Amino acid sequence: MRSPVGEGRERLLEALFDEFGENGPGANLSMRQVAERLGVHHTLLTYHFGSRPGLLRAVLSEARRRDNLVIAAAGDELGFEALCRTIWSFYSDPAHEDRIRAFFHLVGLAVYEQDVFHEFVADIDDLARILEAAALRDGITPTQAERQSIIATSCLRGLLLQRLLTPTAEIDAAAEHFITSLGHFTGEGRPS
Repeated sequence: MRSPVGEGRERLLEALFDEFGENGPGANLSMRQVAERLGVHHTLLTYHFGSRPGLLRAVLSEARRRDNLVIAAAGDELGFEALCRTIWSFYSDPAHEDRIRAFFHLVGLAVYEQDVFHEFVADIDDLARILEAAALRDGITPTQAERQSIIATSCLRGLLLQRLLTPTAEIDAAAEHFITSLGHFTGEGRPS
């Protein structure tokens, strides 16, 4: 067993990333098994994260925070449609499939336990805010930018879920069709 990581939540979170990557521990590992792999006592994980879903919530929230920094940096100069395409490309990458599955698992739990997952749900809006800023750069009114970002975020997540459920479907083509249609709302698709 490795030497203890330390008792700080942030250090444990970093150790989780080091050991399991951005997807977090697999669904088949118990808290005790996760603790063993980290070289800490399982009660330390329980103290800092509460439960297995709490641990997964912390890992995915941190991964999403990191993702949003990458997406925001890539999208600083992109218009709304191009940024949607970048987001789709990023999250539809097969390397992110396990994390996408974990995300939808937690979203399902949040529907039933909103008080437990309040922070996780609040953080979900970060992507919509990044898209809203892109829509504002395109010259859309603030009200329309907010609405368009909600629609785009919801549709892209729905397409990601559909991709998990029916991986043989033409989801990438559907996503491209949807993203291209956004140009009609933002002005990007209009002839000059």
